[in-house]
Amino acid sequence: MAATPDRFGLTPQSGADVAGHGAESWACGDGALLPPAVQELITTPLPAGVWPGQPPSPWQRLCLQQLGSPALPVGGFCYSEGLETLVEQGILRDVSVLQRWLEAEQQRGAIRLDVAVLPRLLLLLRQGRDEEAQRLDRWLLAHRDVSAIRRQQLQMGASLLRLLRSLCTTPLPALRSASWPLAWALASVSLDLPPAATVETYLYAWSANLISAAVRLVPLGHTDGQVLQARLIPMLQELASQAGSLVPGRLWVESTGLSLAQLGHGELRTRLFRS
Repeated sequence: MAATPDRFGLTPQSGADVAGHGAESWACGDGALLPPAVQELITTPLPAGVWPGQPPSPWQRLCLQQLGSPALPVGGFCYSEGLETLVEQGILRDVSVLQRWLEAEQQRGAIRLDVAVLPRLLLLLRQGRDEEAQRLDRWLLAHRDVSAIRRQQLQMGASLLRLLRSLCTTPLPALRSASWPLAWALASVSLDLPPAATVETYLYAWSANLISAAVRLVPLGHTDGQVLQARLIPMLQELASQAGSLVPGRLWVESTGLSLAQLGHGELRTRLFRS
């Protein structure tokens, strides 16, 4: 019996293992597996000379600050990515537990896969290979194993695309859809931002959003949140510096705890966040 694409256009395929993660791979909505060029891109190191690029100019630094700001109107403040469930269960009680959780996510979670894929999305977009970038984006989205987090990724991506149409003076590629990493990569290319600084800012925005959620949920003091953000900066910089050497198809994402927390979110008696 033929597999049916889900609402995100992702179709389970048995047999060939594109990502090296088991017996199933994923196809795009048209039923085709990743093109050979994209498969090669996620299973081999980046071509020489692609990474890291030039440091940002003063103007580019300001653009990155705007892109990574919590005030960016993309709805990021609506999501706790499972932290609300952990607070309700009594697991997330203080800033030290939050720090260990965020450090574990950087070492083994989906954010590490994002960091590995972002340089490749930037490369494809800069070369005008928009269709291949969308295929790679779908492959990345398939690794989000909870529907709530996939909806988050697509909603924030769509919101950023709408914002970019107002910010950019040049036409944007006619993407059918984009999850958050692809939309972020498109913002970087459209605003001519350096690749390495783009990944670093992406990581900082991710951690800042979750710390902001925890400040409201645990609750934590705002000073505690700022101190934790400062503590995480060396690890964020280290992970960002590895982006060019990480090979997506060789990474194993361990996010069982986060996935269970996200699945349990819909059963909470009261909720402040959408996930």
